[in-house]
Amino acid sequence: MATPIPIASVGANPGIAKELQEKLLPEYNIVHICFDLNSATAELPLICSGDREVSPSSGLGSNAELSASDRQIPRAIIFGGSLSDDEVEVVTEAVHTKVPEIKALHVTKQDILDAGGQGPNPEIISTVLRKKLAELGALSDNSDA
Repeated sequence: MATPIPIASVGANPGIAKELQEKLLPEYNIVHICFDLNSATAELPLICSGDREVSPSSGLGSNAELSASDRQIPRAIIFGGSLSDDEVEVVTEAVHTKVPEIKALHVTKQDILDAGGQGPNPEIISTVLRKKLAELGALSDNSDA
């Protein structure tokens, strides 16, 4: 079985984040989760650039339970529907200053509605995320995981 692709997540709902972490396995592993812009802009540029000393301040994500030497480096960042395009851009630009090649995707409220959801439904969100992550391509290189 292939190793799950490590990704980071920025959103507003810890319950949804935990459910997505489970629903995206075994293909994707949410290793680092942030719930506000300050933590996202402080932590994600570091962990995405390979600084394994950075632990998720949220206490969520598989890296939260690992020693620094065992932490995984995210290959992409997923953004939840609670964030505006401007907020996504702020975090993405902060990360791109250190890691220009990092992939970022935003699952909007409209994406969920278009997929048949009436609100934050983890099942529908995970389906939309899988589709968008597959469209990004080239995430499966596990050389530094």
